[in-house]
Amino acid sequence: MRRLGPSFLNHPLRDTTRSVVVRGLVGAALLATLGALLTACGNGGSAQTLDGASASPYSPPPPGLSSAKAVDGPVAVVVLRVYQGYWAAQIRAMATGRADGSDLSTYATGAALSESYADVVRLVSGGLRMAGAPRIRPVVTAVGSLPGARGESQATLQDCLDVSDWHQVTADGKGISEPDHRLLRYSLVVTARTVEGAWMISQVTRETGRTC
Repeated sequence: MRRLGPSFLNHPLRDTTRSVVVRGLVGAALLATLGALLTACGNGGSAQTLDGASASPYSPPPPGLSSAKAVDGPVAVVVLRVYQGYWAAQIRAMATGRADGSDLSTYATGAALSESYADVVRLVSGGLRMAGAPRIRPVVTAVGSLPGARGESQATLQDCLDVSDWHQVTADGKGISEPDHRLLRYSLVVTARTVEGAWMISQVTRETGRTC
């Protein structure tokens, strides 16, 4: 039976044994649950209140993310802290199988938020949880005004996501085998934006066609 884990671990490029029947059933449950979660959480709180927030393990950017691309300054520092908070919230949600109370809606909005909730629902639907944590290596590469939104800003990050220490386990905590041909490290392109002045992660694009 195919194990239904989060998309960060079960990308179609390396797991093509999807069952059509299971996909339909899980998809229906996913839409219903996801809609309820998004309605309940709304826009979330401010991502600027990060004091004491636990962060995902962080390493310096790899050589492929040249320091020449990095944007420095106080805004970049805040964006990086928000991105760390976003991953810390995902780790909590996937370890417990609960998106509510994980702070995901504090750090993410739009597509990033809905995809994170969807990953949690997929995980729970498969009777799984996540143990350990991914390692992130982000760099802020651009900061500017958000087109069409007066007074709001956006930023772009590049990251090298390493999931080698982030493992699927059963809900009772027993280890299980990982998906076949699991890609352990690949690039992410991340968009952050301000929502009424508060920075939040709005989109995460996985570049699973290349490693980093």
